[in-house]
Amino acid sequence: MTPATTSSPEDSPARSRRGLVILDHGARDDAANSQLAALADAIARQRPGWLVRHAHMELAEPDLDQAIDSLVRSGVSEIFVHLHFLGSGFHVRESIPELVDTARIRHPGIEIETSDPLGDDPLLADIVLARLDARTGRGENT
Repeated sequence: MTPATTSSPEDSPARSRRGLVILDHGARDDAANSQLAALADAIARQRPGWLVRHAHMELAEPDLDQAIDSLVRSGVSEIFVHLHFLGSGFHVRESIPELVDTARIRHPGIEIETSDPLGDDPLLADIVLARLDARTGRGENT
């Protein structure tokens, strides 16, 4: 079993009381799963006051339960689960809320919240346009 390995520089309960789980679908391809771990590492470096873990819904470990349990063992009192999904498909609508509810029961003293999926964020249009402009060499009105 692969532990949820990503963390801020000091994985000490005295240093951080907040945790972040970056959750995606998961893939059969280890390289694809490594991208999420790298994102979690980058976020941990930018938010050293947070303990950061990554997790996958299926096809790879660590899973959401493992990541949450790891954070709780590290002493966090609140956990934010970032839904690294574009849309509100089955996992976002059904699976994840059930898993989070179960985690709340398993860890009654821990506050656990989730984000909206990324697809709801208007900043995604900016990312698409920036990539389009970089690829085509065109600017805003061309």
